[in-house]
Amino acid sequence: MSSDPKTPLSASRIKTAQSCSWLYWSKYKKHLPDKSNDGAKRGSICHLVFEVLGEKHRKKYFNKIIKTQDVFCVPSIKRLILKHAVKYEVDDEENLEMIKDMIFNGLTYDFFGADTGKPTEEYSEKDFDIVKNDGSIKYKIRGFIDKLFLYKKSKYALIRDFKTSKSVFKGKDATDNLQDLMYSLAVKNLFPEYSTRVSEFLFLKFDLEENSSNSGIMRMKPLDEDELLCFEMQLSEIQKYLDNFSEKHARANMAAYKDFPTDGSFSGRLLCGFAKEKGELKLDGNPKWHCPMKFDFFYYHIFDADKNIIGSYFEEEFEECLVPKGCTYEIKYYEGCPAHSS
Repeated sequence: MSSDPKTPLSASRIKTAQSCSWLYWSKYKKHLPDKSNDGAKRGSICHLVFEVLGEKHRKKYFNKIIKTQDVFCVPSIKRLILKHAVKYEVDDEENLEMIKDMIFNGLTYDFFGADTGKPTEEYSEKDFDIVKNDGSIKYKIRGFIDKLFLYKKSKYALIRDFKTSKSVFKGKDATDNLQDLMYSLAVKNLFPEYSTRVSEFLFLKFDLEENSSNSGIMRMKPLDEDELLCFEMQLSEIQKYLDNFSEKHARANMAAYKDFPTDGSFSGRLLCGFAKEKGELKLDGNPKWHCPMKFDFFYYHIFDADKNIIGSYFEEEFEECLVPKGCTYEIKYYEGCPAHSS
């Protein structure tokens, strides 16, 4: 029997490898620190609140928020948001307003799945960790589904994912979505009796109205068994590729050598950003965005007693108090992306 797959695959991990091999190498193989932008930080807080309010015994808090139209009307929810906003440094008035608006938007859209009938089962942040090793089908997938509603009578599964990005899916993300494929396959493995599986993506910065000209609802068509089998075969090839990923692979499919996208998606050479040096400013005085792995930097790795990397920090973020007892740390230098560094 062949060995089990090693690398846990997620939609984000696969997309990173497909988008830029050097970014994948830096993030997942070299374990370099990564910068989260304010949008990602706001998204983390929204997802946390949805998970908390998704618990049945907190329904009274949900009802109070809907009635008052104020997310901060529940003191414990307000404290939770402010605590993490301070931690992520998004506690200014503008960021807090965006967080509150997105949370309320998500709560007012069929939050408990009742529009399709009363769910037989419902889950918030449903995790999955699935290993397949059956002949030519060999993969290991791992992830979380934001909301999952199961309707036993109709054998229907509704998969919901919240998005806090500033644009809806475009290009391949809209027609052949990796998360849709991954989540549908996970639900098929976890709940095989639910034969119809539909993924629904809610973009919280947009109107969550079906007929709105600015609708943030993207509902994917159900995937049939042949489509999922085809995806399993693709996953098996991806698994083999990433299980054996080396620096040679890292230099073979870099975003810097791809064309600019023509389908409106954020892909190809756009992923590098237009900054030609660290700290380069736009005309309005704000720094130009660039891939965090584009230029050189110093960073710290924290190691446990067995020399496994358990933490990674940029030089300016590191403090010795971050090192757990019995662990060690080391400062290192990253030379920058080979496509851009001289």
